[in-house]
Amino acid sequence: MFEIIQRGPGAPGCQTRASAPPPLGANHCDPPIQRLPPEILVEVIQNSTQPDTRLRDLVRLTLVCQRWSIIIHDSPVLWARINAAEGSSVVRKALETAKDALIDLTFNYNTAQMKLRAFFESIVGRIGHWRTLDVLLQSPKWDFILEHLEKGTPPNLEALHLSAGFGQWSRSKALFGGNPAPPGLKEISLVNIPIQVAPLRLSGLKSLTIGKTMMISATDVLNVILGSPAIESIRLRYLEALGSVPPSHQVFSLPDAFGNPSIQLTSLVHLSLVNISMSFLSFLLSTITAPRLQTLEIDCDLQETSIPQLLGGLQHQLATLAKLTAHAQMCKVGLSYNACYGITIGGLDLTFFMEDLPLDTSEETWDWVCNHLGRSLKDLPAYLEVIDWEPEIPNRLKWFTCRLTVTKLRLHSDPYFGTALERIVPFLSRPTTTTPVTWLFPQVEIIETNLVWEDGNADIVEMIRNRHSAEDGKDGTVAPKPFQEIWLSFGGKAYSKLPPPNMEFLQEVRRVAKAADIYWEKEKLS
Repeated sequence: MFEIIQRGPGAPGCQTRASAPPPLGANHCDPPIQRLPPEILVEVIQNSTQPDTRLRDLVRLTLVCQRWSIIIHDSPVLWARINAAEGSSVVRKALETAKDALIDLTFNYNTAQMKLRAFFESIVGRIGHWRTLDVLLQSPKWDFILEHLEKGTPPNLEALHLSAGFGQWSRSKALFGGNPAPPGLKEISLVNIPIQVAPLRLSGLKSLTIGKTMMISATDVLNVILGSPAIESIRLRYLEALGSVPPSHQVFSLPDAFGNPSIQLTSLVHLSLVNISMSFLSFLLSTITAPRLQTLEIDCDLQETSIPQLLGGLQHQLATLAKLTAHAQMCKVGLSYNACYGITIGGLDLTFFMEDLPLDTSEETWDWVCNHLGRSLKDLPAYLEVIDWEPEIPNRLKWFTCRLTVTKLRLHSDPYFGTALERIVPFLSRPTTTTPVTWLFPQVEIIETNLVWEDGNADIVEMIRNRHSAEDGKDGTVAPKPFQEIWLSFGGKAYSKLPPPNMEFLQEVRRVAKAADIYWEKEKLS
């Protein structure tokens, strides 16, 4: 919703001295906003709206006065953002009032107030004015929609976002009757949509997102990338069915595309590769050159390769990776029960998982990052997140203690996966018994955990008490820093309603935590 404040006649904003002639129909002593030229008022309204502003609010603005009603109804550009969430009557009015303006169309099954078929039947006659089309469905039944998109090409289309629920497809479809995409198409996002991308010839593409579709080949994807020299964002997600990467001598749609061992993507800023074929992932990482890259996300299954083999393909990108992490103020390391290990530093996001993640994977990954990014990470504050992960304790935690300056620690347990993390808390309560003797994560100032049951958790109280009262040891052991913030939440199995907090437990936490801020279920205790 937007707000425009007017001043009535005689208010301080009313000018009485000579000035430029007022717009037609405006009184000399009208409030200043009433003396704005129509085109300026339209611009003010446009700049006052948000992408999710409802057209119903625009209709309410027409009730301010007759002049506003005339100006707003005569400004097609104000009616060009059309969403099925408004309902059929508002959609019809917007289509009529938008006239020849380019229109932005949205249908989201979660919010739509009209049937999908009715929405499409109302907009298909305006296909020549489509600027963006964003459709999100839960059902995979897209045939009649794709039939509309097969019949003709929206000449002014700039962005196409199509997403469907998971389903089986008998064949892929050819958008726009197999003709090239509109020359102005800059964004395309297809999630579980069986589209043939090869005929589109997306030469002006800037953003490509493809996810959860079984009907796309590695050759198709590479041809889109090769044919889009200005591409800025590539997101390939959950494409495990991508075939093997063709050998470099295979003929692509661009002659001699692989005469050079690298694909030069000089405009690429964002690259996200999540759960795609390992052979294709390795090929892409070792082939792409992207000097302007700002974010790189790799999320993959390590069943078929090792960390050194995979990350070795980034050798030619080391200078770029160093820039991604150069200004990072903190790194994040995640360990979870589903054999998942992740590192995030600045614009670099690496996540690896497999059925049984070897313990040395974390060491290999961290060592590779430290040895190749050209900066010291030892003193960079770290956020360590441990989710239902029960490694060899305390040796693995000590390994991280020696390599990370952990200042924020999160211990989270899913009640349906057991309480594996309970064993970790006692090890945080005392120095290690192995040499060199040290406290685990002595730099932690913020701790967050849901390892609290209906009757509290005595181990947490003891851990806080011991760390806050610890002193440097005669053997050179440095006492841990006292916590500055302690975030606690209930970790029992799901209830329709959370049980009331155990006040006796929370009072004991407050007593032993001394000056630390205590939070229960994200609310600070007063």
